[in-house]
Amino acid sequence: MAGSSDPLLTILLPGLEGTGRLFSRFLAAADGALELRALSYPRDRFLGYAALEELVARELPVDRPFALLGESFSGPLALRLAAKAPAGLLGVVLVTTFHRNPAAPLFRRLSLIAPVFFRMPLPPHVVRLLLAGSDAPDDLVAEVRSTVATVEPGVMAARVREALRVDATEALRACPAPILFIGGKDDRLLRSALPIEIRSLRPDAEIRMLDAPHLVLQRCPEQAMELVTGFLRRCLKGVPGKAA
Repeated sequence: MAGSSDPLLTILLPGLEGTGRLFSRFLAAADGALELRALSYPRDRFLGYAALEELVARELPVDRPFALLGESFSGPLALRLAAKAPAGLLGVVLVTTFHRNPAAPLFRRLSLIAPVFFRMPLPPHVVRLLLAGSDAPDDLVAEVRSTVATVEPGVMAARVREALRVDATEALRACPAPILFIGGKDDRLLRSALPIEIRSLRPDAEIRMLDAPHLVLQRCPEQAMELVTGFLRRCLKGVPGKAA
């Protein structure tokens, strides 16, 4: 069993690229209050949400409290896992993500061209437009491009299609743990109504919007870490043997 002074294990589920590499800036902002464990998905074969749920479920602890953080593509996955009420789950953090119908109307057409789109190197202007913001630093743009290039194009395209058709509404309603949603005020990829819909389905959810594009954890790592840490500390209150 984990001791009362141990950092809270927080399992990070990555965005569409699925590697976990893009958590590097967020991880660098940690202050030791959380034990952050970034997972990754296969880069050479596609796994849908059901298969990913089985994969991640095997990584969940059975003898200590923990939290889940689902970024972008992985938000529905975090909700599906949470809805099963695994022992020890204390909180769920959703970052620039969705429960259903994720994309702004203009970008829903991406599913039609995704097989071709991901065969080419991701253009820098597309990274800035959809993900990192027009003022994104060159090193972040390069990191996103190089990370996406490590994943098979067919896998990326299949994940886009999977995300566009998923519906985790009932999982969101059934989530037994407190929920924090962190969004970007300048997110051009996701529908702007998503935080409102999540609040309507879960009035108890905390909603925090940062001045950021879609890649909130990469553009505002310190602010995001402060929000996540504060939320999970509140989740720890009342848990026997754990410090708040």
